Formats: sequence, structure tokens, C-alpha cells
Amino acid sequence: MEVIAERGYFHSPVSAIAARAGVADGTIYLYFKSKDDVLKTAIDTSFARFYERVDACFDQLGDARSQLESIAGLHLQMAKENRSMAILLQTELRQSARFISEFSHHHLAKWIQLVRQVVRRGQQEGLFRKDVSDGLVAHCLFGAIDELLSSAVFTGREYDAQATAAQVVDLLLNGIGQTCVKGKNA
Repeated sequence: MEVIAERGYFHSPVSAIAARAGVADGTIYLYFKSKDDVLKTAIDTSFARFYERVDACFDQLGDARSQLESIAGLHLQMAKENRSMAILLQTELRQSARFISEFSHHHLAKWIQLVRQVVRRGQQEGLFRKDVSDGLVAHCLFGAIDELLSSAVFTGREYDAQATAAQVVDLLLNGIGQTCVKGKNA
């Protein structure tokens, strides 16, 4: 991940990846079919850790709002902890239609589905409006987090993952208005 994040995918030969790992070039091919497989495995591993952490947090959280904040906060925190992965996801991944398709099909779909389930439960419990699409909420939340990560990657901006996640969820759930009554400020 570090080599590809530093040099870019197309300027990262397997020999450079092997050298950073402290192994011979051929050793890489014992575990991976190609450089694509190295990148895919790194992304899969990172998201597997993310979902493990989400599951662990969900066991301790009862309400849907806290779970949404947890998803957003963990996403931001893991990107902060692994800047190389954040760079890969925000830059390199987007340069390949195949990687975008694979990522969207596997990881983004699972992320969106997780948020949709939380939103539907919140709607059933009366915490969230029932007239709003759970899919729309999930895509808006992902879009906000994704944009914050892009900003962090490209500008080096630091952020508090949990506080930022809480603000994003609050903005998503409550908007920016003071008090709204039937679409008009009171």
C-alpha cells in the first residue's frame, strides 16, 4: 500500500513492493497473482478490519443515531490511521474502471447496505423520518465522508474522526436550519 500510495499504481513495480516488504520479487508471486491482486487484497483486508470494528461497536450501541455516528467515525478513523490506504482509495482506485467497479460492487454496496439497515431500524423505531429513502441517506452519508477523506488526503488537513462524524450525522439528520416547520423557518 505504501509503495503504491507514494509512487502511484503504474509507477510501482512488483520489485519495489517486494523491496519494501523485505522479500524477493518471486516471493510476492507465491502469495499474489499480480500487482492488481496485491492492491485488491490490501483493500479487502482494510475493509474486513473496518467491518470487524463496526460489529464490535454495534454490540455496545443501542440506538440508530449512535450506530450511524459509529460507521462514519470508524471510516474516518481508519483512514486517519492508515493514510496509505486513504490515498489509494481516494486517488489510485478512481483511476481504474475495473477497480471502481469491483470496489463499488463489493465494499461500497456492503457499506451502503449497512447504513440502510440502520436507517430502516431508526425509521421503524420512530427516530428518523419514514418518508426519506434509506438508500438516499446512505449515499449522502457515504458522499460526505468520502469528500472529507478526499480533502484530508489532498490538503493534509487533520480532523477529529468522532467529532467530525457526529457533525456529519447531525447535519444529515437535522439539516442546517434553526427550527423548521413545514419547510419554513419558524
